[in-house]
Amino acid sequence: MEMLLNENDLVVGARFDNGTIQDYVDNNNTYGLIRVENTTANWFLFNKQESAEDMQELYNDVVAKEHFIQNDFGEEIVVFNRQGDEYTYEQLVKKIDDYLNDELGSLL
Repeated sequence: MEMLLNENDLVVGARFDNGTIQDYVDNNNTYGLIRVENTTANWFLFNKQESAEDMQELYNDVVAKEHFIQNDFGEEIVVFNRQGDEYTYEQLVKKIDDYLNDELGSLL
């Protein structure tokens, strides 16, 4: 995975063999975008105790619609607005999880 950096050398996304991932694509910096071949979806991290109120509202809106949540000990990867059906929610979460692990590894 090739990390994408902003002008301050902070990781803001990544490019991988068959797609890209971005941390934020909305004006409020609340959710990102993953694209794998012809499948796209939005995603964000959520922690019920620590997430800001705008994230709490987004979470409540998303869980009322089609979505997928992977709970990693209280930190949730939330995926929603999937377009295309080449990749399942589970496969997209795997890519996001790989990205987050690579991002953490590059910081250490």
